[in-house]
Amino acid sequence: MKAYIDSSFITNPMGEYLKWLKCKTIYQLKYWGNHLRIGYLSKVSNTTFGRYNTLGTQCIVTNCTLGDFSYINSFSYVLNTKMGRYCSVGPNVKIAPGKHPTSVFVSTHPVTFNNQANLIKNYCTESKFNNNQPVTIGNDVWVGANSIIIDGVVIGNGAIIAANSLVVHDVGPYEIVGGNPARFIKKRFDDEQIKYLQRTEWWNKSEEWIEANISKFWNIENFVEPTLATV
Repeated sequence: MKAYIDSSFITNPMGEYLKWLKCKTIYQLKYWGNHLRIGYLSKVSNTTFGRYNTLGTQCIVTNCTLGDFSYINSFSYVLNTKMGRYCSVGPNVKIAPGKHPTSVFVSTHPVTFNNQANLIKNYCTESKFNNNQPVTIGNDVWVGANSIIIDGVVIGNGAIIAANSLVVHDVGPYEIVGGNPARFIKKRFDDEQIKYLQRTEWWNKSEEWIEANISKFWNIENFVEPTLATV
C-alpha cells in the first residue's frame, strides 16, 4: 500500500493565497503584454494562453489552450481542453471532468481499474481505462452557466450550450443545444449564413479589421455581404 499524506491538516487560507499569488505571478509575467488576468484563488497548470484572456475567481484550468479573447467565469473547472478564440464560458462550468466505464468493466469505481494518485488505496498498479479525453471547442462558442461537457466532445464554431446542460455528444457549428442530456434546439442562422461565417473565419481577422467592421456584427444580414468577403 502506498503512503498517503492527508494534506488537509496543513492547508490554510494563507498557504492557498500564497500558492495562488505564485501561480498568478508566473503566468502573468510569462504572458506580459498579452493582458492575461487570473482571478482570485484560481489554479492554473500546463496551460497556454492567447491575448486578452480572463479567468474568474476560484477556477481550475489544467492542460488547456485558450485562444484570443476567450474567458472562463468564476468557479469553473476546465481540463484537457483546446478552446478557440472569442469563447465565453459561464460560471460553475465543468469541462472534461473525467469518465468512468459504463460497460465491460465490472465496477465503475476507479480503485478497480486505475492507479490514480488521489486514491488512498487501489488494486491496480497500472491504468486499465482512459478516463481523461480531450475536449475541443471551436471559436465564438458560448457555454452557459452550470453546464457540463463530457470528455471527448467536439463543439463547433459559433455553438451555444444552454445553461444547466449536460453535453455528451458533439455539437455542430452554430447549433444551439440544451438539456440533460443536451439535445439540438435550433441553428443560430440559416445554412447559407453559417457557410459564409465558416468561410470568412472572422475570428482570425485582425483586431483592426474587427474594429473597422464592428457595426456589421450587430445584424447577421449586414455581416453577410460580398464586400466583406474580400476585405
